[in-house]
Amino acid sequence: MPAKKSLLWTLLSSPLAPVIMLAYVHTIGRTRRRRRTVDFYLGRGEYAEWIGSLYGKCSPENFLAVAPIRLEITATDEAVFREAVTDAFDVWEEERLGRAYRREGGWPWSWNTSHISSWIITFDPGDGAVFATVGGGVRWHRFDPLNPWFPEGDDSLGPPDSSAWLRDPAAPPSVPMPLMRDVP
Repeated sequence: MPAKKSLLWTLLSSPLAPVIMLAYVHTIGRTRRRRRTVDFYLGRGEYAEWIGSLYGKCSPENFLAVAPIRLEITATDEAVFREAVTDAFDVWEEERLGRAYRREGGWPWSWNTSHISSWIITFDPGDGAVFATVGGGVRWHRFDPLNPWFPEGDDSLGPPDSSAWLRDPAAPPSVPMPLMRDVP
């Protein structure tokens, strides 16, 4: 009698395995140990100004627990946001949560746009508020300065069609982002 294969084995051996795995890895907040990235901007859209990025334990739990990041997501003023991001870079490395990449060091990722990053956090001077989305995100979540929280579960920001997102992460309905490297 042949050995019974597990559901995991069946999924991983199917032709859809790469799509299934990326959808799993991309699911927001589900895997605490996975290394993640977050990019910080001023403004939204194609002409937003990239101010830096973090790599490492980039989870909503850590964003709310690290004081400068909590301050930046509750900022209502551009100067406060910028200063909090700068402070967050120092604290992130001091607390050994990962690596900080400042603007002056250049775009750190091998991908062209934040559409691949785990989180994108930006201050929009026009709205005087901080917003977040995820790589391939289709909408922005506006933070309430008095009660900041990150969407999860049924309130997902992510792409509705993971296979379309895999083919072209920057294609609509993804929110517009600046191109940080030339596309090869």
